[in-house]
Amino acid sequence: MSSRFACSLTTLMLGLTLLTFLGDRAHADTIEPNFGGQKSSMDKDGNLRLELAASLNAPVAKVYEALTNPDKLSKYTAEITSVKVLSNSATGKVVEYHGTTNLNPNKKPYVIKYTFDPGKQTITAQSADNAAIKFRADYVLSSSKDGKSTEIRYVSVSADPSKALGMSVPEFMRKSAGIEAFMRNLANAGKYIQNGGK
Repeated sequence: MSSRFACSLTTLMLGLTLLTFLGDRAHADTIEPNFGGQKSSMDKDGNLRLELAASLNAPVAKVYEALTNPDKLSKYTAEITSVKVLSNSATGKVVEYHGTTNLNPNKKPYVIKYTFDPGKQTITAQSADNAAIKFRADYVLSSSKDGKSTEIRYVSVSADPSKALGMSVPEFMRKSAGIEAFMRNLANAGKYIQNGGK
């Protein structure tokens, strides 16, 4: 596959991802992605690092509350059929998800550990130690100057999923899946906020 074709395909996939999440009129003005700040790199072991940024049109306290309730956000993802909170504290949660997603192609329950820092307004999501596909994602929130919206800086590092999936996964597909996961989570946070934290 030529690099020009791969670049065109990646651009098309990003556009389709953006349309998918922003096409819903009720949430069209909620998220403003910033793909200009997108960076990605791959290390020698196949770990993909992805950096993204976006704005969510809600105060930082509401966005932080939404992102620290991943179990409640999951109800907006059709592929997740049920969730179970395994542990819960002011500084984190461990959540078990059931359903078929990119992280769970075999339909087995998968566990994600979340760590929260209310002072720094950060949220970290990390795969459990025994997960088939290893990843870590960090959200850093900051308030806009007027306090009405939230700037979100996102950095994820994910291991090569080829072995777990039983096939080679090109870098552009992994980047697209990472962007989709980020946008889906922000779209779900927007829905959670618009529905009064439900």
